[in-house]
Amino acid sequence: MSREQDKKDNLQGSTLAALLKDKPKRGRPSHLISRQNVYIALTSAQKATLKHLASCLPASIARADVADLAITILALRLEGLHRAVADRNRTIPEGVTDLESLYLLWDLSLPGKDDDASWTSIRVSPQQVLDLGRAHGTLNAAFGATRSQTFVLGLALLAQCLEDHPLDASVKTLEGVKQHLIHNYL
Repeated sequence: MSREQDKKDNLQGSTLAALLKDKPKRGRPSHLISRQNVYIALTSAQKATLKHLASCLPASIARADVADLAITILALRLEGLHRAVADRNRTIPEGVTDLESLYLLWDLSLPGKDDDASWTSIRVSPQQVLDLGRAHGTLNAAFGATRSQTFVLGLALLAQCLEDHPLDASVKTLEGVKQHLIHNYL
């Protein structure tokens, strides 16, 4: 045990260790909450929508945060559906029979065909990974929707929300945008 303690003391007092401590790290900057990769298939138009939404949000919000916001609004809207049919033994209203009818229920334009979709990864927070999994499970059980289709629905909902309810100039943080979404849909 004393050998391990000696090695630890030598490393802490080492000149090289002290120099490397202050050296900036290469690669992606660290976040307060580590993000996880989720693989989905997106078309070039959907990738352009991601970029456009990132430009509509405050400058302090990164492009990677758009995926978190899309999943957040999807979870909020699905929670609204669950509340609407809470007194029945259903999770989706009776008139919604497929994914397209869900788009029409929420006044969204129908997505294009996924012929030119390519696999990409999005980085999302752990809570949003869980929310995306719940939403995907619900939509997959009801309509056979894929995880990519579930995320694209959330992306369309975020675009509609930012169009219908523009952000105030006072909203500067990611948490402020999430509160704005919650205020509008719950």
